[in-house]
Amino acid sequence: MSDNSIKICSGFRFAGVHCGLKAEEVLDLALLLSDKPAQAAAVFTENRFPAAPVVCGRRQMDAGAGVQAVLINSGNANACTGHQGEIDVAAVAEVLAAALELPRERIFISSTGVIGEPLPVTTIMQGVELLTQSLDDDLPVTEALERAARAIMTTDKSHKIVGVEIETSQGPVTITGLAKGAGMIHPRMATMLAYLLSDAGIDRQILQEMLRRVVDKTFNRISVDGDMSTNDTVLALANGISGVNLTAAADLEAFEEGLLKVAQELSFMIVKDGEGATKTVAITVVGARRAGEAEKICRAVANSALVKTAFFGQDANWGRIIAAVGYAGVEIDPEMVNISFDQVRVVSGGLRDPDYHEADGAAVLRQDEFTVKIDLQSGEDEFTVLTSDLTHDYISINADYRS
Repeated sequence: MSDNSIKICSGFRFAGVHCGLKAEEVLDLALLLSDKPAQAAAVFTENRFPAAPVVCGRRQMDAGAGVQAVLINSGNANACTGHQGEIDVAAVAEVLAAALELPRERIFISSTGVIGEPLPVTTIMQGVELLTQSLDDDLPVTEALERAARAIMTTDKSHKIVGVEIETSQGPVTITGLAKGAGMIHPRMATMLAYLLSDAGIDRQILQEMLRRVVDKTFNRISVDGDMSTNDTVLALANGISGVNLTAAADLEAFEEGLLKVAQELSFMIVKDGEGATKTVAITVVGARRAGEAEKICRAVANSALVKTAFFGQDANWGRIIAAVGYAGVEIDPEMVNISFDQVRVVSGGLRDPDYHEADGAAVLRQDEFTVKIDLQSGEDEFTVLTSDLTHDYISINADYRS
């Protein structure tokens, strides 16, 4: 159902269609179209087998050309397809450019789905015609945006859209974000695609630096299953149609805070929608000597299969957590470590807290959302990673993903 309260930035149009990339009758091809060229910034997967659209996207960002249209297909990753995959990206981009009467360099392509299969170029080309036709449909923008968000889903149970309005000294601007992701979620980044769109005017290099900082605080701090995808892309577009050009330090800071909020909410949605997930858990390490050490411990706990299955079973097995803390590769003083489930102190000084009752810990783990706080009491730095539980359904989903 559409959420009419979501802030949608001006100067963008959206479309989502079924073109036949998936056997079932579901939306599988999306278009994001700006009314004018937008400044573009992007962050991509660090996987050493980048998909063809990632390779082409990096090249496009290096060239510094503005982006006006984004075509996203689900059902096929166009990954591990060799040079032919890049040829196919170019072919699809050419067709869309011609259909929209735009220069080829302003077309950005993303893909998500099964790895190792050739991109069905003819099917997508037919879908491009459907997309351009649907732009003329008299759909409310909220519904068109929702169709685009649904078209990029793979194993997602729900679409993910967030929008915020930001007040600046020059007037209001809006940031609207949409994303997909449910499995293969692990920094850096996840099997996720995210698009952060704004009607603000902003320098491209400043936008790139902002995006990198925001991604490091959000999409790079989530984990569902510890697997890194070949296709991860976060793309930010700012088309300036609001007439507000951000140059003052205070305005740029406000914009980055808005970008961060949108990315945080999308990140939370991705973890909450994790394949088979029933729990959303914040792993927070405080009192570390260095932020890097806090991060190592966070990731060790967040990615532990034993910890995640205990969360699913609502088993307050703090021994699994403390074991992960101990093997994270960080020098710690075991006698200083405290662990809490929300406000329930479980471990004090590396030992079971004398006032801890198992029933209290289990009550916290019965909640859909909770926090595990690990206090090293050794410094001032901290780090948080958002994770999910590991369930029977996760295995079922991934055991027959291609069937």
